[in-house]
Amino acid sequence: MTEKSIEVFQDLHLKGRVSASSIRAGILAQVQEPWHHDQEREEDIRGHASDGEDVIVLVRDAFDDVDESGLVLWQEGEGYKVSNIVPRNVGELGITKYNIILRDFVARIAAPAASVSGFDVELTSPHQSLDDWLDAEPAAALRRFSRLANKSTGAAHPMDRERWYAFLIATHHTSKRLDTDQLVRWLVEVEHWSEDKAHELAIDYEFGLGLLEQYEQSRS
Repeated sequence: MTEKSIEVFQDLHLKGRVSASSIRAGILAQVQEPWHHDQEREEDIRGHASDGEDVIVLVRDAFDDVDESGLVLWQEGEGYKVSNIVPRNVGELGITKYNIILRDFVARIAAPAASVSGFDVELTSPHQSLDDWLDAEPAAALRRFSRLANKSTGAAHPMDRERWYAFLIATHHTSKRLDTDQLVRWLVEVEHWSEDKAHELAIDYEFGLGLLEQYEQSRS
C-alpha cells in the first residue's frame, strides 16, 4: 500500500547554459498581462541585497479566489530561484495557492523564456513523502516507531522509547534530516497522531539530535 504524500511548497530554479543576465532578459521579454514587472519594488529589494545579487520582482493579477501576489526571483550564481510569493491583500497564500501561482509563472513566462534563451527550468514536486526527506534506515525506523507506538503516550513506554531512540540514532548518522514542521505534518496527516503529541515528539526530536551532536563533538 502506497503511503500518503504531503502537499508542500514547490521550489523553482532557473539555471544552466547561459548567464544570469541572459535569464533576466529572457524572463522580462515574456512578461505580459496578467503578469507585470514591479520595478519600484525590485529596486527597493535590490537596495538590501548583498554582493550585488540581482532581484526580479513580478506581480500576478488576482484570479479566481487567488489574491494579487508578488513573485520574487533572487539570483543564485548564474541563475535565479523563486525566493517568495507574497499576496498583496491577505496574510498568506497557503501551499495550494502558492503553487498555483508558481506553476502559472512557469507556464506563462519561465518555460517560454527558457525555450528562447536556452536555460533550464527546475520545478520540484508539489507532493513529497517521508522517503523524499529521509534515508531508508531512519525512514523505516520512524515508521516502525509510529505504527507500533501507543499514540496517546508518545514515546513514554519503554519499548516505544527504544524504537524512538533507534530513529534518532539512525537520523544522527545520516545527512538528510526532517525539519520539525515536516515531522509534525507527517505524524498528523499520514500517521494520524494528535497535534499535541506530534509537537511533543518534534520538540524531543530537536533536543535529541542536538544532544547527540553535542556528544559527538565532546568526544572529538
